Formats: sequence, C-alpha cells, structure tokens
Amino acid sequence: MTASNTSDMPRLPDDWGKGHGRLAGKTALVTGSTRGLGRTIAEWLAREGASIVVSGRQQVDIDASVAAIEALGVRAWGIPADLARVVDTHALAVSALDTVDTVDIVVNNAGMSISQSFWEVTDADYEYQANVNVRAPFIICQHMAKNWIERGVRGRIVNVSTIGVFAAHHDKMVYNMTKAGVQTMTRNMSYELGPFGITVNCVAPGAVPERPGNEEFTPDMYQHSGQAIPLGRFGRAEDIATAVVYFCLPETEWTTGQTLLIDGAHAASMRG
Repeated sequence: MTASNTSDMPRLPDDWGKGHGRLAGKTALVTGSTRGLGRTIAEWLAREGASIVVSGRQQVDIDASVAAIEALGVRAWGIPADLARVVDTHALAVSALDTVDTVDIVVNNAGMSISQSFWEVTDADYEYQANVNVRAPFIICQHMAKNWIERGVRGRIVNVSTIGVFAAHHDKMVYNMTKAGVQTMTRNMSYELGPFGITVNCVAPGAVPERPGNEEFTPDMYQHSGQAIPLGRFGRAEDIATAVVYFCLPETEWTTGQTLLIDGAHAASMRG
C-alpha cells in the first residue's frame, strides 16, 4: 500500500481527538501554535480541557488561533513573539506567567528549518535556527521551572524534535543538529527537574507535512513518503498531538526524560 495524496490516507475515527477532559483546569503554553502542528497540538490539549496560551509571530494569526481554541470551550490568550530574538523569548515566558494564574504545561513546538547544504550555511542562518530550535526552549523552560519550583507546581514540559536526529535529512544539517540538542536538553532537564516533580519529554516527528521545511510538500513527495514508510503513509499532525497529550496526562507522571520517535517505522527502514 502506498499513499499518493491525502485522499489515500485511512479515514480517522469520527471521535478521534475529541478528548475526555483529562486536562481540565490546566493551562498550556504552546509555541508556534498559530498553524500546522503547533495549532493541532494546542487544539488537542484544549479538547482535553486545557486552557491555551497561543504564541506566534503575527498578531492576526494569533487572534485566529485564539478564536478557534475558545470555540472548543476553553479560555485562550495570545502573545506575539519572534523566538529568533532572545529578548522576545524572555518576554514571552514572563508575559505568559503574568497573564495566567499558572502555566502547568509547556510545549516547545516552534521550529525553523532552512534548506541548504553544509557549504551554504552563513552565521546568520546558523544563529537563526539555533535560537528558535534550541535556545528559545531552553530560555522558556528556565523561566517556567523557576516559577514552578517556587510555587510547588509539578509541571509538564514536552519538546519537539525530528526524525532527522536518527536519520539524516538532505540539506538540513543545522536543523538536525539543533534538534539533537533539544533531545539532549530533554534528558538533562528531566534529571535536574525530576526531584521537583517536573517531567520533561520529547516527541520526534517523522515525515509530517505540517513540520518546518515540509510546507512545500507536493503530490510526488507524498507518494515517495508512502513508498518509503513501512506503514504506507506520511504522518498527520494528529499523530504527533496524540503523543504530546500522552506526556501531559496525570497517568504519565512517572514518564520523564524520554524521546518518542513517531514515524511509521521510517527510520527503522532507512537503517535496514
């Protein structure tokens, strides 16, 4: 079985992602939540009852996401920030903590990927991707962890990585390097924050069109993904959102320091 376009993908159950209110009373900050994977993650957390702090670069996109999330029956707030700018990242964390009573969950989803060969990477290209992909999550987690420890909050952090840490992407060296840093950060933060009841986990998406750098997916790319992936299709944002929700549930409070690769066995087949 191969997947040549979206119509070839198996149909989702009608009740998939409707939620069960398992995160009622919680508030989640989701970076890069105005579109794509981040928007889907925010909506899935909202369907579980969590209120959402939306973050993105453009106010008009933030307003649209806030309206869509509030239509799901939870509260939502929007804070603009360009995570390539360190000052904006600090401001986002401070503003989120000032805006809501408690931020219980942080999802570091925002990412930036510039497709270019190793020889073409400039200092500015490197810094841009490093700031968004690994420095911003580090800064946000610092702010949140200090606040949680002071207040006795057993917070949840979920970082987003990439299959490129396990199997190299073409022309994505800096993106993959920085996401490897995210996975190392996840492991180390889980060790440092575990004594305070704070869990830190990571999801690593495979070929999902909603991820950075994949927005230009064409029908030919879809077909290639279907042929290369053992499960016969490329990923959906919902596949990743499911894992994010899992790491935030009360039942998973003893799961920490883990990176979950969600790729339809793509990386396994590339090693074979």
